[in-house]
Amino acid sequence: MKWKIWPAVVVAGFFVSAAIAEDQSVEELKRDAVLRVIEAHDVALPVYIGRVYVKQAALTAARELLAQKGKAAGLDRKRWNMDSPQWQGAEHDLMQGTDALIQRKVASGYWVQEAWSEQVATILNGEEADEIAVHFRSEGGELQRRVIEWFVGELTLQTYTFTDRVKYGVPGSEQEMRDLQIATYEAKSHFAPIYDLTKYDNNMRFAASEAGIKYFKMMAIQGVSLVHQHLEEVAQEARKTIASRAALVDPYIEKEKKQ
Repeated sequence: MKWKIWPAVVVAGFFVSAAIAEDQSVEELKRDAVLRVIEAHDVALPVYIGRVYVKQAALTAARELLAQKGKAAGLDRKRWNMDSPQWQGAEHDLMQGTDALIQRKVASGYWVQEAWSEQVATILNGEEADEIAVHFRSEGGELQRRVIEWFVGELTLQTYTFTDRVKYGVPGSEQEMRDLQIATYEAKSHFAPIYDLTKYDNNMRFAASEAGIKYFKMMAIQGVSLVHQHLEEVAQEARKTIASRAALVDPYIEKEKKQ
């Protein structure tokens, strides 16, 4: 009986192995397509918005802490403010490491690619991801991609500005704000002279396709949400670090009292 069963086992094993190999091939093709989609994107806007937001979040936390400790110590706000040398010294100590944190967890842009990559892999199949990757390599597709990036950046920035989490003219964040303004200008310059993208036939097809609609919705909802989520985590880390250094303010307050 064994010699009769053995060929059936071999045949079954062959088909199972072939099916596994086919599944692996499909997954590899999908990973490649997802990678090509993500690598096509310019993540400058989320990065530069993030640099401003985290820097201002840290500055706000530091200044609120300084104001609270000064009030508790009975200092006159006419003297204990951002113009005071002692305040400035204390703020400098509280802000130590903030720029390094931003450089490490925001400036690289890798976090944007990683977050978007997971969403693309979840929402799109391999064929859809490949379709989008190929489209983005075309002239009209590149412009359409830049419009999507601009839309995501605008939604992100509006969320922060309308809730006063990002403000213009905050002392200490001038460089980050200038960099954001430059990045915004450069991002818009790629497509601003061209207001009608309908002259590209493939753009109209993409906008009406299932893959195109799914991708735009993903970027406008999950894409923006994931940017907010990461930046809030980094900002919260900066706030906690500053709060943990509250004792560093005490010597400066004592010096201010003696003046």
